[in-house]
Amino acid sequence: MFKKSKKSKESVQGFTLVELIIIVAILGVLLVILAPAYTKYIERSRESTDLANAKSAYNELMMNVAEKEEDPEPISFKLKQKHPGWQSPLPITVGSASFDGTNTDNWVGTPGRNGTCVVSYEKNKGVIFTWSGGTEDAAARPTYSGSLGDTLGFLNGVFSKRNEGSMQNNEAFYSNLKFKIDGEEITTRVYYADSAAFKDALKGYEPKPVSYKDSPFFPLEAWHNDNQTQGFAYYTYGEGGTINMFTYVNENKVYQTTDEGKTWQDITPNEK
Repeated sequence: MFKKSKKSKESVQGFTLVELIIIVAILGVLLVILAPAYTKYIERSRESTDLANAKSAYNELMMNVAEKEEDPEPISFKLKQKHPGWQSPLPITVGSASFDGTNTDNWVGTPGRNGTCVVSYEKNKGVIFTWSGGTEDAAARPTYSGSLGDTLGFLNGVFSKRNEGSMQNNEAFYSNLKFKIDGEEITTRVYYADSAAFKDALKGYEPKPVSYKDSPFFPLEAWHNDNQTQGFAYYTYGEGGTINMFTYVNENKVYQTTDEGKTWQDITPNEK
């Protein structure tokens, strides 16, 4: 007879509370690390689609130019990308036109959420790409009159130094510059957005109401100034020293002008 062997009692245990907390913490860290990279990948994919559509429109337009003597009708399409500006490294080239950070006769504007690309042709210029950044309800948003005042002349005046010295490091800002929106005078710090020190801070950045201390430039700037109580602003140059884009952000609103301060669009994102 064989003797029955006793079953050894093995204790089967699940995760302890401490182990679960550690696992959740690790997953949280991984999410924080991977989420921005994933978001950037998705946005680059959308941008690639927009550039491919621009190339297709360019090819179609050039075929129309070859077939007809008069200038062909422009071709436009809605953009896929959700963030303002270019995610790809500059210069960007489509067909015979390229963009190196400054508007030209053949490349105007920058893309944005719900924006549009218009591909047109003029005999004396060739193919022209016009990019714009829309908003979800752009038609419903108010537009204000205003002025950049002395700030316009000042920024035009330093255009020739834009690629040298402090214009390319973390001192590329000017404090206490004044401009007007809807009759209200604003005094704030203005950043040169195409500075090497600040350019990356705007990649994937969508402006929303925040204070000066919560701006994307604050952690990078050479020194802080506590009297900046009316938010902050940033700008880029167009051809010949004109101001291509000027954006003003405070704790309640976001305004932008693309005509050197004559008109301001309320581009404050909707709360969802």
